[in-house]
This record gives sequence, structure tokens and C-alpha cells, in this order.
Amino acid sequence: MNIGLLLPVRKKWWKPVTVKTYPIEIADNLNLVVCLLSVNDNEALRLPGVSKRYQAKLDRMLEDQKIWPILEHPFFKGLYQVDTSVYGKAIKTLALQLFHEVLSSVKGLGTLINKEILVTGSSEYLEHAIEILITKVKTINILIPKGVNEPVEAERAFLETGIPVHITTDHDVANRTGIWIKFPNDNSCFDALSRNIKGIILDLDSMKIIDTKNQKVFSICAEFSDKIKRRLGQQLLNTWEKNVLEGFILTVCAKAWDMSESEVFKRLDMRFSFIS
Repeated sequence: MNIGLLLPVRKKWWKPVTVKTYPIEIADNLNLVVCLLSVNDNEALRLPGVSKRYQAKLDRMLEDQKIWPILEHPFFKGLYQVDTSVYGKAIKTLALQLFHEVLSSVKGLGTLINKEILVTGSSEYLEHAIEILITKVKTINILIPKGVNEPVEAERAFLETGIPVHITTDHDVANRTGIWIKFPNDNSCFDALSRNIKGIILDLDSMKIIDTKNQKVFSICAEFSDKIKRRLGQQLLNTWEKNVLEGFILTVCAKAWDMSESEVFKRLDMRFSFIS
């Protein structure tokens, strides 16, 4: 499978438009083909005739080399009408599924089996959190607003494991908790609790790690293995915002290989990292 990256290279004004390619092997049967399109400036691409000529050359090359889909450099501003935000959202969805791996990647937390953890968010995420965490931490504190039904997974987990899940509406639970996992659709009445947490907040809605002790905030990112990063090189890795290139490759491979994004994540030996 060949998937493409479209990058601009500056050309002399008197030379013709050219397209050059070179492949990078990412995995078995997976090549990332870098397509270098020579251009004068960004203004020229806005002219309908010029834009069509550029795209005609690209279309022929992509068809001949069986390259698709393609992720374009921000320079081209939608030559192929790609909305790159979908790739960042794919990484967020993955982080929600693998939140335990995200948490386990945070340095300095120690062994989670000795930790008391606070969890908030909408009911489907609370069910997911209980299912994953019940045997991996010391205590799960589920904080819900008054009048909201308790997650049914709590009773099921207790019957299966004998480990109780503490469900409460008391905000004071934050005073004794060093780790807070905030899932999306968290109730706004909990926003002020961050002042009471003396430790780590894993905010999976904003994709941030908040270290309240050291007053630092880190963005949650997906990262390729060292092997793949060496093959790509820093120039390619830094071309797009974090999680765009990673989400692009993850999404394309999941569809091509008929696998879930989490399975592709493991197959490509990817990991989560945190950037301040």
C-alpha cells in the first residue's frame, strides 16, 4: 500500500512544474511516498488555471504510482480538500480507548495498584473506566452530580471481583485524591475541583496532562516508534501539527488492514508522549 505526503519545493520561475517522489517504508506492505511538487509561491495556486494544471500533474502521478490517500502540506491550502482535524480527533478517540496506557506513560506516578483515583465524565466513559481500572488501582472514586444515576458497571464489577467502587456526590473526595481522570462531558460543577487536586489531572477532553504540584501542562500526543521516526526524519515529523501525521497514518492503516485504530497503534509500536 502506498500513501502519500504532498510537500512544496521552490522552483526557479523559468523552470516547468515537476513532481518528484521517493518512498519511505513504514511497515511490511506500507510505504509512505513523499511527493515533492515544485511551486513558485502560494499566490499562483489561487489562479484557477494554474491550480488545475498542478492538480492534473499530481492526479496522473498518483494514479500511475497507485498512491492514495494523500496528506498535503498546509502550504497548499486544500488542493485536495483534506480536513486534517479529523486526524487529531482520531488520536483523541484512541486516547479515550487506551486511557490506562496514557496514564501509565506519565513519569513519576509510580505503581497504579497503590493509587486512589478520581474519575468523572458522562456515564458511558464511567462504565469504561470501571471496567478497565477495577483490578489495576487501589480505589476508584466515581464522582457524579446529585440526581444522576450510578453507573451499573460498578455493581457488576464488585460482584465479579469483590472490589468495591466508591460512588459519591461529595466534592471533598478531591482533597484526598492525587490522580483525577476527566473524561468528556464532565459536569461543569466539577471545574473548580482542580484547585483541590495535589497531583495529576488527566483531562481527556482537552487532551492535556495537568501537573498541579509543579504547575505544568502537557499536551497528549501519539508518537511513532524510534525506528519509524528515524526513517521519517525530523523535517517530515515537524511539518504538521502534532497528531496530524500520526492520526493520518493510523486512520488509513486501520481502514486498509481492516483493524481497529488501537490494533494499528500496537502493530506500528506507537506510544503516547507529552509535550509542554
